Formats: sequence, C-alpha cells, structure tokens
Amino acid sequence: MKLPWSHGRAQQAFESELDDAKRKLKSLKFERDLLSQMILRVYESKDIDEDDKKYLLGKYKASLKDLESSINTYSAIVEVRELENAREELVNLFNSKISQIDRRINELNKMLGELSSSSAVKVEEQPAKETKEEKKDKPKEDKGEKEEDKLEELYKEVNTVLEKLEQIDIQ
Repeated sequence: MKLPWSHGRAQQAFESELDDAKRKLKSLKFERDLLSQMILRVYESKDIDEDDKKYLLGKYKASLKDLESSINTYSAIVEVRELENAREELVNLFNSKISQIDRRINELNKMLGELSSSSAVKVEEQPAKETKEEKKDKPKEDKGEKEEDKLEELYKEVNTVLEKLEQIDIQ
C-alpha cells in the first residue's frame, strides 16, 4: 500500500495529512460502534423474523468487516507517521548532541595545542629545577584537568543520550 505522503513534501503537509488520517480514523471507529449497536439490536429484536434477521446480520457484518479493514489501514498510516516524526526528532536530537560534542572537541584540541606549544617553549627556556614561575603555572595544569573533567562530562552525556535511544528502540 502506498502511503499518502512522500519524503519530498514539506513538514506542514505531513502534519495536515496526519491530522486528516486521525480524523478519518475517529470517524470510522464511531461508525463501527454504530454498526455494532445495530447488530446488537437485530439480535435482540423480537419484531423481525429469522430470515430478515439473517439478511440484516449478514449485511451489517459485511459492512463491519469493511470498516475494520479501513480502521486497520488508517491506524497503520497514523502509527507510521507518528513513528516517522519520532524518528526525525530523535535524529535531530542526536545530530545536535554530536555537533555540540564536535565543537567542544575542537575547542579542547585548540586549547591543548596552545598549552603544549607554550609548555614546550618554557621547558626549553627553563632549567630542570622548579622555579617560582613554574609554581605559578601549576594552576594551568589544573585548568587542563578541568578540561578533562568537562570532556568526561560530555562523554557521560553522550552515553546517557545513547541509553535513551536504546530504550526508545526497545519500546
């Protein structure tokens, strides 16, 4: 069965078609309830002879069967569209997190590059003996540790997002 939307259409058209499918599904379910009540009334009726009952029951049951088929079709359409929306949101979230991580990695790499180049110059200029200036540079090492902590924090965040993705996939 071909779905009533294609991947080339705009998001607004998708939402409109989803709303139309939901409306149609609601209408079909209401019609099914009416038919079920009619079938029940035919069964309970004592004013109709057996041949008429059989005729009406056959007619209503055939209509009910057609309605169930339509309900199943529209239910599938609605579910597919909702799953596509959920998938798109999830992909966007995942891409956003990856972009944030990539930006942070680039920032940290630049910072590490600057720190390592300035460290190499200082090592060449200074003797092996620790001076007062090197003691002042110790907080910079703490900054490097802070950056490592931030990187570790981002790593944990990514793992959390991946766990959520796995949970959604399981459901």
